[in-house]
Amino acid sequence: MAKKLSWRCANKQQQKDKMTIYNSREWKALRLLKLQQNPLCEMHYAKGKIVSAHCVHHIVPIETAKTMEEMRRLAFCGLDGLQSLCDECHAKIHKQMGKGTKELRMERAQARNERWRDRLFAALRTSTDQ
Repeated sequence: MAKKLSWRCANKQQQKDKMTIYNSREWKALRLLKLQQNPLCEMHYAKGKIVSAHCVHHIVPIETAKTMEEMRRLAFCGLDGLQSLCDECHAKIHKQMGKGTKELRMERAQARNERWRDRLFAALRTSTDQ
């Protein structure tokens, strides 16, 4: 059985590049530094709650990059491009991102269907006019 791609990765190479980054010493050091400097969940803290952070989230997803160089640039953008989050908030963000992606795919599919329908009707009108 084929390994399932992350829902945000465009292809197997992008998934491999992403895992290369996340398994690197450089990323692990940056992640640890972020959690040391900000050990609390930033989303909960903004609401006045104190919850410890376990995850480091990229504000701009690294999967939006087209090349490995761009992906590395986004991954190691510095501490300002990262958020310390608890597991719950991290999952919530990714769930919302997935919903947006699904909705966009549905809109694109609907637009394709409408274009196909318009071309079909135009072809039918042309064939009946002759």
